[in-house]
Amino acid sequence: MKKIVFLDRVKRDLDLDFFEKISDFEVFTAYSNAEALKIHGKHKAALIITELYGSGSNAREFCEQIRDDRELRGVSIILCCRDNDIELQEAAQCRANVVMTLPLRASALLRNVNELLHIPSRGEFHAQFSARSMGSSRTAIDCLTENISVTGMLIKAEAELRRGELLQYSLALPPANSFEVQAEVVRNDRGRYGVRFSRIDSSARRAIEALVNSSPSAR
Repeated sequence: MKKIVFLDRVKRDLDLDFFEKISDFEVFTAYSNAEALKIHGKHKAALIITELYGSGSNAREFCEQIRDDRELRGVSIILCCRDNDIELQEAAQCRANVVMTLPLRASALLRNVNELLHIPSRGEFHAQFSARSMGSSRTAIDCLTENISVTGMLIKAEAELRRGELLQYSLALPPANSFEVQAEVVRNDRGRYGVRFSRIDSSARRAIEALVNSSPSAR
C-alpha cells in the first residue's frame, strides 16, 4: 500500500469525502516538516503534502534535505502556498513536483495525487547526447541523462532550458536501435530537467522497461 504524509494544517482543510476517495493509500499526519521527514525516513512515503511556511524547517530546506538524500529522494512532493506573487515565486524555487494554492480544491488535489502516484518506475540510465530545441536557432545542447522511465527522463543540460520547451534528439538504448525522441521540458530542478516524451516507439518502450526492471534504483 502506498503511503501519503500530510502536514496537519493542510489536512484539516479537507473533508472526510476526500479521504474516502484515497482509501487505497495509507495516510500519515505530521505536525512539522521535521516530523514529515522522520515519517518518510521510516515508512518510505510515495507522496508528501506540505506547505510553504510549515512548522519547523522551511519548505526549501525540507525539499533539499529530501532531494539530496539518495534513500529519500524518490518521494513526490506537493507544496501548498497562498495565491500571491511572493509566495508563488518562492514556492517555485523549492524542489517540489507540484505547487498548489490555498485554499485547496479537493478535486484538483485528488487529480494531482492520482497523477503523481501513478508515475511509472524509473531506473538509472547514464548517457550523453546532443539535443536541439525545436523552433529555436540555438546550437546543439549537450545533455547527460540520470534516470529514465517509459514517460520521460531526468537530464542535466549545458544550457538554460525553459519549461514547455520542446527538444529533439537521438538516444541509444540497447538492445533497441537508436531511436528519435521528442520531449517537453516539464520541470527545472536546479539545472536538472525533467523531460516528458512526446513520442516513443514500441521497441524503445520495451528496452526502457527492461532497463528499469533491472535497475537497483527502480521505484
